[in-house]
Amino acid sequence: MMSVQLMLTMTAHPTAVTDDSVTNTSSTCRDRFGTVDVTTFRQRSCTLCYFYLFQSVSSLRPSSENFTHLVLSNGSDVAERYVVDSEDLASLDNVCRQFASDMGGSDGCSRWVRCCMKADECCRRQRRRADRRQQFISLLAPASCAATWDGFSCWDVTPAGAVVHQQCPEYMPRFEVSGLCDHHSVCYQLVSK
Repeated sequence: MMSVQLMLTMTAHPTAVTDDSVTNTSSTCRDRFGTVDVTTFRQRSCTLCYFYLFQSVSSLRPSSENFTHLVLSNGSDVAERYVVDSEDLASLDNVCRQFASDMGGSDGCSRWVRCCMKADECCRRQRRRADRRQQFISLLAPASCAATWDGFSCWDVTPAGAVVHQQCPEYMPRFEVSGLCDHHSVCYQLVSK
């Protein structure tokens, strides 16, 4: 019997030669939208984890300004705002309690919290490696992908043209998506085991 597992793949293309990790310090982290302070990163990553995991079933959406909070709309007006932060477990619990049915119950809430925690781990990893990365970057070809949280997974600095793979995280819904990879983007492919 053949089992199928989902893998994440990222390809760094030499035509996309920006690396804004050079501006990273120990107080910033980088996600797919850019480099921000740690608090903004935690809030934005939890908000986007929610959106990516419950995109088609939830009444909550990321704020359109900077994605640092979830909003519940009442027609065209924002009725409620929820700032979620992996360091503030009460903020996560509040959303889980109020929107459990949209999230698929306690399992969905658990997956969301794990995604927030993984993003936070990614940020800590980026900050720990910031000084070493600065030295390493100068040894790489000028074109490279910066360390990035893509919304599901943590990617380290990668030389241009390299292809890196990693298992999909356990909290990610299992589905097949096809598409082309470009700088800092992720494509999903089925891999036979």
